[in-house]
This record gives sequence, structure tokens and C-alpha cells, in this order.
Amino acid sequence: MAEPKTSKNRFHIDIRVAGPGFRSAESEKRLRAKEAELLALGATQVRDEYYDDQLGHIVMLDPEGNEFCVG
Repeated sequence: MAEPKTSKNRFHIDIRVAGPGFRSAESEKRLRAKEAELLALGATQVRDEYYDDQLGHIVMLDPEGNEFCVG
């Protein structure tokens, strides 16, 4: 498990997953597929962020502990 964040990120990356149906069941499938790909590359899932009961984005950490979002 990652250590608690002690300082602000120098920069923050948001990865946008392309496709129709923003915040829909289809977009959640695309986000989960991208999450699985990133986990296989060494990322860590931190939390899911929901808006009106739809997955908006996933907060993740790269292998060095830098936070980024997939949305």
C-alpha cells in the first residue's frame, strides 16, 4: 500500500478515455478496461469517484506514487 501523500504533486495528469456515452454504462466499461491495463503496467487504484451514481473517474497512482486520474 502506498504511503500517505506528504506534499502536493508537481503536476497532475488526467487520462481521458475516448468514446460515446459520457458517464454511462458504456463509459464505465471503457474506464474499467483502461484501469485493468494500467494496473497490469504497475499502477495502483486509489478510489472511484462517482457523480449522480455514475462513475466519473478513477484516482490512481503510478509506480512512483504520483497521483493521476482516468476519466
